[in-house]
Amino acid sequence: MRRVVVVLSALALAASLVGSAAGASGFKRHSVPEAGVSVSVPASWVVISSKLPPALVDRLLRENPKLAPFMQSLRSPSSPTKFIALDPAVRKGFATNVNVVVAAVPSWMTFPYYRKALPLEIRNIAQGPVQQRAATIHGARAVRLLYHLPLHFGGRSFTVQTLQYAFLRKGRSVVVTYTTLPVLAGRYARTFSSSAATIRFSGA
Repeated sequence: MRRVVVVLSALALAASLVGSAAGASGFKRHSVPEAGVSVSVPASWVVISSKLPPALVDRLLRENPKLAPFMQSLRSPSSPTKFIALDPAVRKGFATNVNVVVAAVPSWMTFPYYRKALPLEIRNIAQGPVQQRAATIHGARAVRLLYHLPLHFGGRSFTVQTLQYAFLRKGRSVVVTYTTLPVLAGRYARTFSSSAATIRFSGA
């Protein structure tokens, strides 16, 4: 489970980008083949996917050096990070984001064990209480987690609010994470809820 927790906590992301405001009027669906999942995010958000050709990633790195921490995490085929979408409207130095990560878990793991173990492990890294409950989205069972996480990024320290939907899928953990600053949680609540409701696994 330790590897799963590392993946859960690794992508509370920060950045300094320039762009439009939050609360996009429309959503766009993106598939994440490595995770067998798709999710819709605001159409105005910046999307970085492991499907991007290496040459394009290199060009984007040159043109947008502040995106480097995000893109680097997608450059290795073995990286658990498969998809990142960021609101280009940076507030208080932080880019609100959603990401998808995948990690292998033992084949014997059951959903009840998964649901029990995740919050216990997350309490070791979280700041304050960890809320958890079971959820079902389009027939797929998930553990819904909500907690604050101390984060050090780019020489700065943040405390972020982390909303996660963790799915146990045939020997792997697929986690969709929504991250923003606590003071912005109300602003993004509907966006996160609307996006989470679109999570679909192949064949679901």
